[in-house]
Amino acid sequence: MSAKSEALFKIIVLGDPQVGKSELITKFTEKEFEEKHLPSVGVSILKTSVELRKYNTRVHLMFWDIAGQPQFYMIHRPYFSGADGMLLIFDLTRSSSFSNINNWYSSAVKYGLRDIPKILVGNKSHLTEERKIILPMAEHLSEKINALYYETSEVTGENVKEVFEKIAELVYEFKEQ
Repeated sequence: MSAKSEALFKIIVLGDPQVGKSELITKFTEKEFEEKHLPSVGVSILKTSVELRKYNTRVHLMFWDIAGQPQFYMIHRPYFSGADGMLLIFDLTRSSSFSNINNWYSSAVKYGLRDIPKILVGNKSHLTEERKIILPMAEHLSEKINALYYETSEVTGENVKEVFEKIAELVYEFKEQ
């Protein structure tokens, strides 16, 4: 059996303020949910590892949680630079956060990141009564930007592990081509 390999990848996490970007990362990396969270200023970086058993590889992921507030837009370029993968996150209960995914994706494309692996994430699936974005809308957008689509909840943990393991796998496969 060959020795296990390791890789380090930069994943940018994009979306409007308060869609749950930081909470999802925290839920995955620390297996917990924090009710009170301070907004990211500029960028927040968290690192974790994922075992890709089928490739006998440990992938180290550095999540660059990029601030969603408009006052930080002008300083995004260095944060996007060198990204290996991308998570585009919106809040299923806020239509504006869904519409703005197009702007976030356009920024990534502007910085040369059109072809990197990406996942579109509709967060806060536990708020079923407040839901504004229906599945066909999200699926249409995911096809348009060539991304897989998942719905998650940072509260219940629904699909959180799956999203992070899938982005690790997609980036690894993309880099190994």
